[in-house]
Amino acid sequence: MKMKTREAGDVRILEPSGRLVLGEPVDTLGKAVKAIIDEGRTKLIINLKSVDYVDSAGIGELVAAKKRAVEKKGDVKLLMPNQTVYNVLSMLSLHLIFDIHQDEAKALRAFAA
Repeated sequence: MKMKTREAGDVRILEPSGRLVLGEPVDTLGKAVKAIIDEGRTKLIINLKSVDYVDSAGIGELVAAKKRAVEKKGDVKLLMPNQTVYNVLSMLSLHLIFDIHQDEAKALRAFAA
């Protein structure tokens, strides 16, 4: 899995691509989120547009990322999961926990609300 990171104001956007599964992919996301939060940045968007598969470890890491951010008075929003990934999130009722957006601008504005 590859990971890009960029900033939009005070929001850090993570863009993983490939399969978010147990092992190196989940470790990469976890380390990136931890490093960002340790810097004091607690507003994160994880863009799932290029993630084509997520397993239980990947789901666990997404939940852990949100938990870490919320503990520091921040949040994690998800952006554009494909239908397969959205179905997994929905099946686990995580669409009720995560703010999921189809558009990056709307996700960024949601932090201001």
